[in-house]
Amino acid sequence: MASFEKAVRFIKDTVDNGRLPSAALGIGIGDRVCVKETFGATSITPEGAPVREDTLYDMASVSKILSTSMIALRFIAEGILDLADMLPRYFGEDAVPEDKKEISLFHLLTHTSGYPAHIPLYEKIASPELTVPYLLSVPLEHAPGTQVVYSCMGFILLGKMLERISGKTLDVLAREEVFGPLGMAHTGYHPLDAGTDYSANTAYTERNPLTGEWLIGQVHDENARFLGGVSGNAGVFSDLRDSIRFARMLAGRGVLGGKTYLPRCIFDASIRNYTPGLEENRGLGFQLANGWYSCSGQFFPQAGFGHNGFTGPHIFVDPGSGLWTVLLLNRVHPTRENAEHLRVRRILHTLIAIGLEERILS
Repeated sequence: MASFEKAVRFIKDTVDNGRLPSAALGIGIGDRVCVKETFGATSITPEGAPVREDTLYDMASVSKILSTSMIALRFIAEGILDLADMLPRYFGEDAVPEDKKEISLFHLLTHTSGYPAHIPLYEKIASPELTVPYLLSVPLEHAPGTQVVYSCMGFILLGKMLERISGKTLDVLAREEVFGPLGMAHTGYHPLDAGTDYSANTAYTERNPLTGEWLIGQVHDENARFLGGVSGNAGVFSDLRDSIRFARMLAGRGVLGGKTYLPRCIFDASIRNYTPGLEENRGLGFQLANGWYSCSGQFFPQAGFGHNGFTGPHIFVDPGSGLWTVLLLNRVHPTRENAEHLRVRRILHTLIAIGLEERILS
């Protein structure tokens, strides 16, 4: 841990000074865990309890790699999906308008589908059952393949596509294709429906605007909540222990504990940059390092990959050294107006990179 002491102290001071309500931090190299620390409490209310390694956090858009992208990559490895598959194959030729007929799985995974970043489905349609026909009807902002627009809408559609292919709901798919195989026993959608009362050990987010009650174990993302808590863009809850297992698999390039989870050829292809010169660097579902203003910062190895989420969490990995970091936050508690996490991520990655250098030189 000594090599990463500055990084640990930085997160501790950030929480102690009230800039973030809580944090759970993991740092490691390859299969080795060097840091596993927790800070703060589950909420700022009197009911808040000290954060533990098994405290659940709303993973927000980290769900895109924890669930949706991994399922798609597994389906590719099983010969069920191909990157060139287009929407009409799964939703029907007649159901897909002309402007979307050439949107492929590749476009959805790289955020180049042309879909807008956000549409409030809960204001546009009467029920979740109308999601697919509505998304197939909305105008695209760009021609497929021409620009990167980070789009939750594209991933919601991708989640629906995976459900249609398999005949299973996304929460079941995630359990069977990701969380079960990787031994992530406390990760999933709908944590409060799992037969165990996790409410006392779950990080709070904001208040539900409809009820005024704190969101505890209910997904923060409004579209995912409208869709019943199970969505391609958000909805997964996880803890530090499980998130570290996932990060170790990523650092192992698809291998965890000596067992292959994803074939190396598929894993390596998923972390390439398919959008050089466009608005963001994107792999297949993965967010890639992108300089001084991105979550990686300028000083973390720029081959890094991972994902972050609106509620504050992120998982990021350097494939060269095997260095990885997990930071679970509930920065939207008590309000989303707190944007401290953006700066915290960059500084944390800088201090971790320095820690790795000191470790190598010592």
